[in-house]
Amino acid sequence: MKAAVWDSYIKKDNGNILHFDVVVPESRSESAIDYKYAYEYLKSKGVNSAEINVTNCQFCHIEILTEKMMSDIESKGFYIIEMDEIASELPDNPTRREMILFLRAHYDEYRYANFRNKSDNQIMQIIQELNIPKML
Repeated sequence: MKAAVWDSYIKKDNGNILHFDVVVPESRSESAIDYKYAYEYLKSKGVNSAEINVTNCQFCHIEILTEKMMSDIESKGFYIIEMDEIASELPDNPTRREMILFLRAHYDEYRYANFRNKSDNQIMQIIQELNIPKML
């Protein structure tokens, strides 16, 4: 069985971004996702004031389901893949992964950007041009 995966980036009250995927039946891939599943997940994480919309929760791809995914979809209608919690500020000397996650989470224009052909220095230059604050 296949399912539609909706890539979600939701801002918490502390400025951090929760990155997670909402997995629903494949038939849901061509219509707007029912955001109640994302809200239900966020509520379980203590996030009650999040705004969910087409900018921060978008169809991403079709995936073959695991048994656990299938079981949850059959019982709850959805499955959540927890990904990352991205800090509101970059750490000193961030890794390549931290820089890319930060850009994708906090800047819509970089959400689906391809960084494969960019060096670490080029990614850092993007960050510097955006004048992104670092953690103290």
